[in-house]
Amino acid sequence: MTREEAIKKLLEENKEFKQYYEKHDELNKLVDKLEKHRPMTHELELEIEKLKKERLYYKDMMEKILQDYMKKNA
Repeated sequence: MTREEAIKKLLEENKEFKQYYEKHDELNKLVDKLEKHRPMTHELELEIEKLKKERLYYKDMMEKILQDYMKKNA
């Protein structure tokens, strides 16, 4: 099973993985939007950094679930 196939399967079958995926995607779009804002203020830079850390948390959680799934289904 490829990584892409495993992700697709998890999105269909694993509620927790799907929630992390959707939250990560939402944060991704928000960060992209905020990074285009001009002029960039210090407060906005701090907010973007906070959102990036949160986005990374969800990515890490998805990766853990994905790795466990791939080990079980190897």
